[in-house]
Amino acid sequence: MATKIKAKSERVWALYKGDEFIADGTPREIARKTGKKFDHLMFMTRPSYVNRFVSDKKYKTKGRLEMVELEDE
Repeated sequence: MATKIKAKSERVWALYKGDEFIADGTPREIARKTGKKFDHLMFMTRPSYVNRFVSDKKYKTKGRLEMVELEDE
């Protein structure tokens, strides 16, 4: 039986600012909890968002926001 892959918007994520935990849930739930825009949270899940901070020194800060996918149990 094949496992269905969930869309990114249906997966559970955690939002961090540096090492500080902000919120967790689906991107829509995090948007409601934090006031951040859903589209921006979804952009933060893309590799291009991560690459921007790896390649450009001016963006490397300890306080940047980061979305981390949580494992399903």
